[in-house]
Amino acid sequence: MTKHKRATRTGPARAIVLVAALVSACAPAEAADEAAGADLVELDAKTMLADLEDKIETARDKFISLAEAVPEDRWDWRPMEGVRSFREVFIHIAADNWWPTQMGYAAPDDIGVTDDLATIGTYQQQRLTKGETLEHMRRSFDFLLESLDQSRDRLDEPIALGQRDVTIARIWVELTTHMHEHLGQTVAYARMNEIVPPWSR
Repeated sequence: MTKHKRATRTGPARAIVLVAALVSACAPAEAADEAAGADLVELDAKTMLADLEDKIETARDKFISLAEAVPEDRWDWRPMEGVRSFREVFIHIAADNWWPTQMGYAAPDDIGVTDDLATIGTYQQQRLTKGETLEHMRRSFDFLLESLDQSRDRLDEPIALGQRDVTIARIWVELTTHMHEHLGQTVAYARMNEIVPPWSR
């Protein structure tokens, strides 16, 4: 009888000790899980930026080689009224590449694009020669890639995109997707003019 009473009294105490031991054992594991999760997030961000950088460089090389392949007397060709010509698509791409000015990165003074979004619209209204356009495309892609690299620690930062508030990471994804949409557009233009994209030869 005495033994039974003693066991009853010490049972809850033993349970408390066991729970405390489990909590103590789990705490380092939970901390390790949190650290591993943070490492994965950082790794995912690095992977995403590397993928975007690769896709931007691919688009740059294809845009420039295709622009070089289109004869200048075809630069004002458009498939129908109301849509961009070769010339207008190429300068539109260059204009979009200056978009990091909206993230706080300064474009060269002679470009004329500032953090005032209207300046991007004004920029793409200019009429440049083929050679001038190619130079603007090269410079704008250099600026875009440099800005991407500098934004590595700002990916979660919110920023206004039109009427939306999005993160800088989301802007990079949308800019990259957008330029590839226009790459497809210029490829279609080239095929309609019997111009074989250089990378397809």
